[in-house]
Amino acid sequence: MALILFLPSVMMSSSALAGETIRVALVPDLVSVTISGRPDLVLASPDGGLLAQGLTLPVQIVPGPRGLTIQGEPTDLQEVIASSTGGVVRVNDQVFGGNLHIALLRDKLRLINELDVEEYLKGVVPLEISPDWNSEALKVQAIIARTYVLHQRGANLGREYDVLATTADQVYGGRTVEKPAATQAVIETRGLVLTYDGALILSAYHSTAAGPTENAAEVWGIDLPYLRGVSCPFDHNSPYYAWDRSFPMDTVQESLAKAGYNVGTIASITPYRWTEAGRISRLRLLHSRGELILRAEDLRRILGYRELPSTHFKIEKMGRNMEVQGNGYGHGVGLCQWGAKEMAEMGYGYEKILKYYYPGVHVEPYASITAAGIRP
Repeated sequence: MALILFLPSVMMSSSALAGETIRVALVPDLVSVTISGRPDLVLASPDGGLLAQGLTLPVQIVPGPRGLTIQGEPTDLQEVIASSTGGVVRVNDQVFGGNLHIALLRDKLRLINELDVEEYLKGVVPLEISPDWNSEALKVQAIIARTYVLHQRGANLGREYDVLATTADQVYGGRTVEKPAATQAVIETRGLVLTYDGALILSAYHSTAAGPTENAAEVWGIDLPYLRGVSCPFDHNSPYYAWDRSFPMDTVQESLAKAGYNVGTIASITPYRWTEAGRISRLRLLHSRGELILRAEDLRRILGYRELPSTHFKIEKMGRNMEVQGNGYGHGVGLCQWGAKEMAEMGYGYEKILKYYYPGVHVEPYASITAAGIRP
C-alpha cells in the first residue's frame, strides 16, 4: 500500500518516554479510530520498524480480515504504534501524550497509551478529584495515584497493560482533561510515593467514608497493616455522605439473573453479616427458588456502583420497589478523598493527611526504593 513504507532498520524516537513509563488500556475497545499527530504523525511496528512518518492528515484504522486496515488498505499487521514529532497524538476527540499502541483484538481495536507516569498523572488527578480543591488535597491525590499505578505495574507483570483508564483502576482522560492546579500538584510532588517496609503500598482510596474507613481484610480478604480502618469525621460536606435510592424489584431480579444467580421472585433481602466498621458484608436473599447469601460488594457491582454507592446502607422498605437509605461512596478502604479535602482546608499538609489514612507509611521518592534494588 502507498501509505506504509517498510524500513525496519529505523527505530522510533522514545524521547517522550524518558522516565518511569506505564501502559494504560483505553476502553472501551473500538471498531474504528482516527489518529493524527501534532505536527506530524509517525507509525511504527512493535519491533521499532518505521512504517510511515511526517503524516499531517488524519489516518483511519479499522479491523481487517487478516490484520489492521489503514486508510482503507488491508495489511497483515496485528499492531501499530502511533507517536508524533510534537509529542501528542489525537485519537478521535481525545489527545494523549507518549505512544499509542493500536492492536487488533478479535473484531475490535485495543488501544494502549504508553507514557511517562508524571504525564499520566496530569490526566488522572483532575478526574479523580475536583481541580478546584485545596492544593494539599491535590498533592495527596497525585501521590496516591502515582503510588497506585506503579504498584499495579509491578503486580501485573506479563500483562499487556498496567491499568485501565476507568474506575476499575483510575480514571484517565489524557491531555484533554488537564487543569493547571492539578498539573502543578503533580509537578510539586514529582516522584513521591508511599511505602511500607521499603516497598510500594496498595494505595486504595474512595470518595466518602461517612464513618470509619474499612479494613482491607473485611472487603478484599487481604490483611495489610496500612489498610486498616481509622476514624473519619471529616467528610460531612460530601454530597454522598447520605443518600436514598429506590430499585424496582423486577430490575433487581433481572440483574441478579444476568449476573448468573439462579434467583426466582425475591421475598426479602436482609443483612446477614456486618463489617467491624458497620458496613454490610453479606446479605441474605430469600426467593421462590431458595436462599442466596450474597456479598454486599457483589450487589453493588451488579446494580451499579453509582446506583448503590456503598455497602453502608439499610433497606427501609420492600414491595414493588426496594427502598434504600445509605451513607458514603466507595469501598471504604484506605484514603477518604472528601476527608482529605476537609483536612487540607483545616491546614493539614499532604504528608500528615497521607499518614493519617495509611498508618505506618512513609512518603519518599520512588527513585530511593529502586536504587535500593526494591521493585514493586
